[in-house]
Amino acid sequence: MENLVFTQLSIQEIRNMLREEVRKAINESPQVMGNQIPEYLTIQKLSEMINMAIPSIYGLVHRKQIPYIKRGKKLIFEKSLVEEWLKKGRHKTKREIDMEAAEHVKRM
Repeated sequence: MENLVFTQLSIQEIRNMLREEVRKAINESPQVMGNQIPEYLTIQKLSEMINMAIPSIYGLVHRKQIPYIKRGKKLIFEKSLVEEWLKKGRHKTKREIDMEAAEHVKRM
C-alpha cells in the first residue's frame, strides 16, 4: 500500500479507500468466503452427530477405519471428512440397483 498524507484527503476519500481495502481483504481470503474453514468435532460431538457410542468410535480409530487427527492425547475429527466417510459406507437400495440394471440393459 502506498504512503499517503491523510491531511490532503477528504473524509469521504478516506472512507472509500478503507472500504476498498476491506473489500479486497475479504475477497482475497478464501477461508472467510465460501465457509471453507473446516469444522472440527470432539469425540463427544461426533458421537452425537453419528449416534454412535464413544467406545465404538474409539474402536474405529484403533482399527484406523475412520478419519481422525490426534493432537497429544486428544482425538479430533474433521466434520467434512467424517461425512465423506459415512457416504462411502452407504449401500444402494434395491430400487437403485434395479434402475441401474435397467439403464445398463437399455445401453446394450
